[in-house]
Amino acid sequence: GLNGDDFLVLGLRNGRVVYSYNLGSGTATIISKPLDLTLNIHVIHLGRYLQKGWLKVDDQKNKTVTSPGRLVGLNVFSQFYLGGYREYTPELLPKGSRFKNGFQGCIFDVQVRTGMNQDLKSPGTPEGHPSSGRSVGQCKDSPCSLIKCRNGGKCIESGSTVYCDCLTGWKGAFCTETVSVCDPEHDPPHLCKQGGTCVPLPNGYTCHCPLGTTGTYCEQG
Repeated sequence: GLNGDDFLVLGLRNGRVVYSYNLGSGTATIISKPLDLTLNIHVIHLGRYLQKGWLKVDDQKNKTVTSPGRLVGLNVFSQFYLGGYREYTPELLPKGSRFKNGFQGCIFDVQVRTGMNQDLKSPGTPEGHPSSGRSVGQCKDSPCSLIKCRNGGKCIESGSTVYCDCLTGWKGAFCTETVSVCDPEHDPPHLCKQGGTCVPLPNGYTCHCPLGTTGTYCEQG
C-alpha cells in the first residue's frame, strides 16, 4: 500500500459500490448508483482489460472507465484478498482507495478468471478451497442448518468450513459409514507391521505380509 503503487480495490461507500484501480499512471474509479436495500443479496460483475474497466451491480446498467496515462499492466505482488478485518488497520488498504475500514457483512459466492477467454472459477486450489480466510461471514443461516450428521454425529462450524464430528465407530462426511477394524480411525488401531496389509474378517482381522516378513502381524523378518 505505498502511495503510487498499483492496486485494484472494490468496496462500499455511502450505500454505493466503489471500484478503483491504478496501473501506475493514475487512478480510475467507477461508482454505482445507490444499492436497492430491499434485495437480500447483491450481485456484482467487475473486470479490467488493459486500461479499460467495467462494473455492473444488480440490475443497474454496466458502467465503464479508462484509466489515465499509458500504463496497461496491474503489477501487484501481494495476494488477492477478499473480505474484511475487525480491527482498524488502514495501512493494509491501498493508498488512493480512500476506504476507512474493512468490509462488514457476508459473501455468498465468488468466481474469478485471469483471462477474457477463460472460464470463471471459484478461487483456491483445489477450486473452491481458498488457502485461508479471515472475517468473511457466512450469509444468513449457519451452513450446519443444511447438513444432517447421522448416527449421533455433531455438525461443527469452523469459519467457512463445516464438518461432522462422528461418534466412535462411525466415519464419512455425514457419519454414515462404519469404521472397520482395519481403518486408521479404528480404536485400537490394527497391529500389522512393516507394510503388512490389514484384511478384515468376520471376527477381527488378519495381516497379509509383504515378501520378506512373516508372523501374525508381519513382525518377523
